[in-house]
Amino acid sequence: MEVLTRAIANEYRDRALLLPSNGLQDIGERRKLREELQARCNLTELQAVNIINGFHIPDYVKIAAIKAEKEAQENEN
Repeated sequence: MEVLTRAIANEYRDRALLLPSNGLQDIGERRKLREELQARCNLTELQAVNIINGFHIPDYVKIAAIKAEKEAQENEN
């Protein structure tokens, strides 16, 4: 599992921009992209959908960084 970074989020957002918008519905190729991002970075469905649609990316990156830091500290102890 990877920690979500701005680069990863931008990669998925950019890939989604190449797909038909379909009203930003979570269907077809957009759904596959969302599922791939979820699995890659251990995100919730809502987080992945928002990232793919370009919403709240800085917030989700920060949340992921804080979570990774907490996990690293717990593993040290």
